[in-house]
Amino acid sequence: MKQNREKNISKDKIENLTFLFNQGKLLELIKEAKQLILKYPDSIFLWNILGASNARLKKLNESEKCFYTSIKLNPNFIEGHYNLGKTQKELGKLTEAILSYKKAIEIKPDYAEAYNNLGNTQKELGKLTEAILSYKKAIEIKPDFAEFYNEIGGAQIELGKISEGISSYKKAIEIKPDFAEAYNNYTDSGKIQINDPILLKLDKLINKKNLSEKDSTYLFFAMGKAQLDIGNSEKALQLINTGNSLRKKELKYKIQKSKDIFNKIENNFKELNIKNEKTSPDSISQPIFIVGMPRSGTTLVEQILSSHSAIYGAGELNFLDNAINLIDWQNNKIQKKDIMEIRKNYINELKKISKSTYTTDKMPLNFRWIGFIAYAFPNAKIIHVKRDAMATCWSNYKTNFSKGGLAFAFDQIDIVEYYKLYENLMDFWQKKFPGKIYELNYDKLTENQELESRKMFNYLGLKWENSVLEFHNNNRVVQTASNIQVRKKMYKGSSQQWKKYKSWLQPMLNNLKKN
Repeated sequence: MKQNREKNISKDKIENLTFLFNQGKLLELIKEAKQLILKYPDSIFLWNILGASNARLKKLNESEKCFYTSIKLNPNFIEGHYNLGKTQKELGKLTEAILSYKKAIEIKPDYAEAYNNLGNTQKELGKLTEAILSYKKAIEIKPDFAEFYNEIGGAQIELGKISEGISSYKKAIEIKPDFAEAYNNYTDSGKIQINDPILLKLDKLINKKNLSEKDSTYLFFAMGKAQLDIGNSEKALQLINTGNSLRKKELKYKIQKSKDIFNKIENNFKELNIKNEKTSPDSISQPIFIVGMPRSGTTLVEQILSSHSAIYGAGELNFLDNAINLIDWQNNKIQKKDIMEIRKNYINELKKISKSTYTTDKMPLNFRWIGFIAYAFPNAKIIHVKRDAMATCWSNYKTNFSKGGLAFAFDQIDIVEYYKLYENLMDFWQKKFPGKIYELNYDKLTENQELESRKMFNYLGLKWENSVLEFHNNNRVVQTASNIQVRKKMYKGSSQQWKKYKSWLQPMLNNLKKN
């Protein structure tokens, strides 16, 4: 972190606080900085380092206030605007974060890192064309910075520009030969051939000493995917198992935490009955919630739906999660005012991204929040995508969800236990809200595309359009692990692929058979 030395604070105090920050002694730092702020309330340095410390501790609201104070004291404080943007992005305030990054760039036009983070935020909002321009600007300023090529590669892949994305990942690896994340992204972006030079590079790097556990995780998943592609199943599964073990260790996940949350959900909604009459359509797009287990086919379903002229595919939105987190539903009885608050906050965010008649929200884990959806959005449609259990569990296990949020996916037993929690909760919702949830079988959809698609659009009450059968030509942004597959025509039989690896998946298979 850059120092901003000020005349009214001694050099020793500034250096001590900076040392504490760099050493990660954040609680000690915050205590000392707060005492100093009483004496030096106009110190930009103190407000900035206090904001950065709170951000590291995930006290994001406190962090945001500190950075606001720093730029109020000096509107041209570049680092304050940049740090504020990072905090706002983490809070889900993406529109505000974009403004903060743009302000930092306005003050410092050659601020490559601000352009890169601006691109990341635009990408998260689905503004891929704008994001790519921001990344290109960052690369123009710092052409040898590998991370920028890795980021632009992701945006290009999500936009369906697969070959360009792969080239960007190659460039990132060329600049930084030990860039583990870029290897992971490269192998995920297409089928690896046996003569691909990446295999030799991976083999050399994966055996390197002193790798961080995070880099090792990326590399084990990358090499595992590559070995699957070239048909070395035994080696592939060994690598994937190791990658999963490392990731689980990093996340410190315990399945009991998920069990406790699911129990609270059922207990809170068991007797809940909130009168909430269907409203006349808001001056907003009506949401279509696509829910289910991750890797169950939700991305394919959204790709089909968004090929209809009345539907905007918004991808995996965190709006509902954020709105629910603002109420203390775990410790207090849910009331109608809570439901209305969730509705208001969600709609406010939806208005910012869509003006279409309907908007899909494809956050799979929203299956947990169907109770909130049913009461807060009585007009909304809910499509539950169900896929073969082993196919779903295997697909989760072989995927490196590096962004967090799916901590159950890195252990064969954890995945199955979570799958059972999901099945039980969906049974609960079906009984609680009969007729509210449309059940779509993924495998039936792949076998009878037009029939199942017509039934789904009939449920939505929308006129049929033949364009939905050509979903693979849809050039919308796809930000999930399925972004390559949905650019292709419907593929049958994918739910049987796990059988090739049956002998290595016995813990998963045996646990699924248990009641």
